[in-house]
Amino acid sequence: MNTRPLSVFQRVMMDYGPDFTGQWFTMNTVLRLSAPLDPDVLAATLTKLVARHEILRTRVTEDAQVVSPPGPPVLEVCQDVADRLHAPVPPDSGPLVVRLVGGELLTVHLHHLVADPSTVWATCRELAALYSAELGGAAPPAPSAQYGDYAAAEDRLRRMTEAGDRAWWENAMAQEFASVRPDGTGPPYAERATLLSKAELDAVHRFARTHRTTPATTLFAALACAMRPHTGPGPLAFTTVFSLRDRPEWRRMLGPCLLTAYVPLPAPPPRLTPEYAVEVRDVLRDCRRHCRFPTPEVRAFLKPPDAVPFYEYVPDDWPEPYAFGPVTGQVVAAAGPKDTRARTTLAIRSRSTAEGTLTAHLSSDGRGWTRDRVRSLWPVVAEQVGAGSTMDSER
Repeated sequence: MNTRPLSVFQRVMMDYGPDFTGQWFTMNTVLRLSAPLDPDVLAATLTKLVARHEILRTRVTEDAQVVSPPGPPVLEVCQDVADRLHAPVPPDSGPLVVRLVGGELLTVHLHHLVADPSTVWATCRELAALYSAELGGAAPPAPSAQYGDYAAAEDRLRRMTEAGDRAWWENAMAQEFASVRPDGTGPPYAERATLLSKAELDAVHRFARTHRTTPATTLFAALACAMRPHTGPGPLAFTTVFSLRDRPEWRRMLGPCLLTAYVPLPAPPPRLTPEYAVEVRDVLRDCRRHCRFPTPEVRAFLKPPDAVPFYEYVPDDWPEPYAFGPVTGQVVAAAGPKDTRARTTLAIRSRSTAEGTLTAHLSSDGRGWTRDRVRSLWPVVAEQVGAGSTMDSER
């Protein structure tokens, strides 16, 4: 065994406690197969995949990444499972679980401490390439980098920028942020829902192109404007996640190249304007630039209230079908962690689907951000970017 330094993301997640380190803190995807895969060939492929990447045989402890020698990964062959999208991944038994379900589905589950959305797609891509190589195809190129190298480089950069990052956050958070009106309370809830139809999400993309922002910026800005009647006219604080694959060798590397960060947004206008969207774009850019400064320390600069909603947008980066030799694997579903935590404030984890809609996992303790109040936001978001919305609950 050898050890590697923790990345900032891993360190922060460890600090957050067991909800962010347990067996359901996972990244998941489901591939529909055009024909059954050979379980023996798939097992050999998985063994080679794990041998190529340190992060797939890494256990994250409080102070280090512990890399084990190559060993057999977890491959489950079953006829059916109750939950095809999620599977437990016990951190101490290896961070990757692959299931072959009924010869029709291949499901891939990675512990979130070692994976982000890009890691899921890269794992599937390399799994397909190695499977094809087992059948006589060309071997894929060697990995561009190991995640331990990324963590070490990130640590050096964090130390270099720490003083400037600290000063920026202390100034950015030195204001009174609005919070949701406490006049509504309801039971805690967690649900998956469709927030915007394809036409409505297309309108978000058109707004972004027209005003030189991004879909993520547009959604953040429109959401802040939609929240204004429930929070008052002041500035709003969110938390979010930024992807940080800044160097060419990190773009296809396996491992969680992301960080959580606060987002101190200026006070939103009553209606979304291009000018406000540009302001939000610039704030998000600056937050990303300084986000290697850990969020627990930023929290110390935050004036009450500390009930800050979380919003994340995962863009439409759905991959093309993967070729496992003569078999095609098409992604039909993907999701982050299964929600097993106590409800706090408001969390909206949204992503586009293969059909072009915007779906999300929504959760809250119901204090202020009740289910009905949150549902009421999305017709407003859609209308402000040039559409109209109905929000369909999936469960």
